[in-house]
Amino acid sequence: MNKKIINTDKAPLSTSPVSQCNIVNNTIYIGGQMPRDLDSGLIVEGGYNQAKLSLLHCLTILEEAGGSIETIGLAIVYVTDLSIKNDINKVFSEFFTDNAPARNLVEVSDIGEDALVEIAIIAGLKA
Repeated sequence: MNKKIINTDKAPLSTSPVSQCNIVNNTIYIGGQMPRDLDSGLIVEGGYNQAKLSLLHCLTILEEAGGSIETIGLAIVYVTDLSIKNDINKVFSEFFTDNAPARNLVEVSDIGEDALVEIAIIAGLKA
């Protein structure tokens, strides 16, 4: 097994003792990204804004790891209220116009810090 840890200051680092991303063999695993503003450190407001920022953090880490939006196989989206599903769908339709990944949308009781959304990604390396 070949494993490489990726952490970048271009996306917020976790407050937990975890890596932002691991590459195992040729697969990129990006841990759940919170909708935290990089400058202020605060969670942004609103379902749409949170989904967009969480996805942008994932894409930033993905690029650092050697992947791209085209190599995403699975997005796992955690929400604290399924009523924001339309916000999630809107963000995904803006980013994935013709190469959408598989997606799991999971309602959970709490993400932390009153966040509504957290997104994790599994992708491949660019060929």
